[in-house]
Amino acid sequence: MRMFNGMKKVAFIICVVFFNCKSPDSPLLAEYKNQALHDIEVDSVKTFTYGLPFISPIEAQRKIQEIRKHKRDSIYKKYGLFMKNQGCVIGDKKMDEAISAYHKITDSYLDNRNGKGWKEKMEKELSKY
Repeated sequence: MRMFNGMKKVAFIICVVFFNCKSPDSPLLAEYKNQALHDIEVDSVKTFTYGLPFISPIEAQRKIQEIRKHKRDSIYKKYGLFMKNQGCVIGDKKMDEAISAYHKITDSYLDNRNGKGWKEKMEKELSKY
């Protein structure tokens, strides 16, 4: 079973590379496409956020935040994701295009990996924290 999953990953990556062979991309776009293929290979796909991480004043106690972060991170990991904050980069068209290309490559992989309705299941689990 493990060998079959590995073969599926390789076949998926070959298909993505084959269908994306067209005009040269900007360096940033190429970097994100390559990163997407690498992340699929190591089963650790990023989900991007923007801005400063929000820390509620009510829940300022460090221990509570650490526990919640650990629980959220473990839920993301369960679905093959981890958070990657891009900082405050609103309106950066090249970055938006690069991240969009990354998600275009990784979305079908995550659907195959996690099954139908996985995003809703994950969001339900995350809403507890």
